Amino acid sequence: MSRLSRFLALVATLSLGLAAAPAVALASPDAKVDQQIRPCFGLLLEPNLSRGCKVRKAPVKTQCRRGEILVRGRCTKPEPPLLSEINCDLAYPGQVGDALARLYDGDVLTLTSREGGACYESLEITRSVSIVVRDYTAGLGRPILVAPPGKPCIQIAPGVAYVRLEGLGIEALRAGDSACITGRATELSLRGVTVRYDGLRSALDVGDSRVEISDSVLIGRTRKPVVQVTGELLIANLEVAATAIGMAVETSGDSRLRDVRINRLGDWTGSTRTRNSAGFVMTGMNRQQLAQIDGLRVDGFSRGIYVGGGDETTLLRPIVLDSDWAVIVEDGNLRVIDGDLEALDVGLYAASGTLNASGNKIVGVMRSGLFAEKGVQIRARDNRIYAHDKGCEALVTGYFAEALTCRPWYEAPELFRNPRNMARLDFDAYWPAPTVTPEEATAPPPELVGAPAAGGSPK
Repeated sequence: MSRLSRFLALVATLSLGLAAAPAVALASPDAKVDQQIRPCFGLLLEPNLSRGCKVRKAPVKTQCRRGEILVRGRCTKPEPPLLSEINCDLAYPGQVGDALARLYDGDVLTLTSREGGACYESLEITRSVSIVVRDYTAGLGRPILVAPPGKPCIQIAPGVAYVRLEGLGIEALRAGDSACITGRATELSLRGVTVRYDGLRSALDVGDSRVEISDSVLIGRTRKPVVQVTGELLIANLEVAATAIGMAVETSGDSRLRDVRINRLGDWTGSTRTRNSAGFVMTGMNRQQLAQIDGLRVDGFSRGIYVGGGDETTLLRPIVLDSDWAVIVEDGNLRVIDGDLEALDVGLYAASGTLNASGNKIVGVMRSGLFAEKGVQIRARDNRIYAHDKGCEALVTGYFAEALTCRPWYEAPELFRNPRNMARLDFDAYWPAPTVTPEEATAPPPELVGAPAAGGSPK
């Protein structure tokens, strides 16, 4: 082949190679990368290109201060949860009050105590609430709510619609000048509540309110009334233990009381406080109100029952034990029916007003069974009076014109106690005896071992 032929063949080969070069370039990896990054030329400095030209930045971890949490990229303090149940075995002081402040109007707060622990704080209630218990039974020395020294147990703000307490055991042993449960212009309901109070005020001090009490016990070592209430009363199965005055009520509406038991504690027996003691005191009634008291039992007070004012007050089946003056009426209309009264001086004493007495048994009087001052209207029928066997002027009716020749029992030496007073429990040891249910009362007695069968004859 000549030189010219070889040169032309070389030129043709080079032309064919240049024509095929773009196809090879398109199939190379570098060309593919070039096609991908060419639209994102301005973002070449960002290494992360997972979705086209969009850049996914690395998450920045935000550090929140202690007590704060991260919510939607911002640090905020978490809102405490709404606690509707508190375990008093583990509760910190003030936890119940914090929960009450976060509850809505009308909510229910439940307190539990399986191990016998108590919540130590003074509660201030500003909205309608119900406080109940679960896994807890009240007992001596086993409260579920304990008030700090000098503070009230529960203080209800004026105008609260209603407050309901059920099953609580409340204790205030160093109350000082503070009442245990106090409030004004509200509706209070106590059901199965036990209160032990030692202070200068009252265990229950509620004014201008509607008060409902059932199956409850209030024990107080104080010179004031243990229960001091003004308003409309609806009470059933209440036990009060007091050292000086049991109950002092002033009704502002028709009231009904049933099965109320008031016992005197043995702490101050023989002192002047015992001389001035009174079991049940009802005053301040106007002429538009009626009060019916069924089954009132007063034991150990110098003045058993005192009623002052009112349109009509009815005492059905009252029992007064170990008193000097069993029932006293002043400026009121009182009816005493089927009572069992024990008094050393006077059984029924009417200072003013009207007294209707029927079917009563008056025992142990040394001066008079029924005594009426001048101007009093007294109607008595079928009353039985049993004078003291050593009475001074038994069954005297009229005015006390002469000086007493017999001294009352509370003026005896300090060491003197009759057997009933010797059996009285002090505040530290007093606990109510369990009540007998109707099923237990009507149950047949257990059979004796070796007793003959019913209808059979002994062998």
